[in-house]
Amino acid sequence: MLKKLGIGFLTVISCGLSLYLFVSNVKMDEIKYGSGEVILFSIPLTMILIYIQLLTLPKLIKHHNYARLKNGIDSIILSLTVILFSLHIGLLLVSTGTDFDLLQLIPISIGIVLITTANTLPRFQLNILEGSPNLITETNKLWNIVLRPVSFPLYFGGLLMLLCVFLEGKLMLIFFFAILLFTLIVSILRSYRAYQLHLNNK
Repeated sequence: MLKKLGIGFLTVISCGLSLYLFVSNVKMDEIKYGSGEVILFSIPLTMILIYIQLLTLPKLIKHHNYARLKNGIDSIILSLTVILFSLHIGLLLVSTGTDFDLLQLIPISIGIVLITTANTLPRFQLNILEGSPNLITETNKLWNIVLRPVSFPLYFGGLLMLLCVFLEGKLMLIFFFAILLFTLIVSILRSYRAYQLHLNNK
């Protein structure tokens, strides 16, 4: 419930800010960033569509596993809304002439995605059903085995990426890509090690 309220709050703030700037006739650099109406309303309208999708999703999906996955889906949509909200604020700042570096949104966005992925992945464990084909059973087991080992480095990699916001220019990009590469390598190694341990314990 709190996640839905947070998504709705960010959506309302985004729409309200755009309406205020539209009514105030604030000058924007349309030559560089495009039509003012597109800048003001494209992202808020996207956020509204996402929120409507969130509200209608339980009615569209009648699957028995939806209740178990609900918190994970809400977390994913919340993170997407936060990214869109941040992008909207940044775009408004630069289009109205405020000195703001849009590149700073990259580590914020990817960091949020990694943290959300790390918190959400363990909720998406697959069921091992008796009588299923051997390939499907082994694939589901492999997925369940590597979920938690992968989640750990993704979470801390996401936190480190958020700290890259305090760096400037090329230094921010260097640390961002270094952390991203390190996170991916550690995730792969941890998942491989977990799988090898599973094979050794058979």
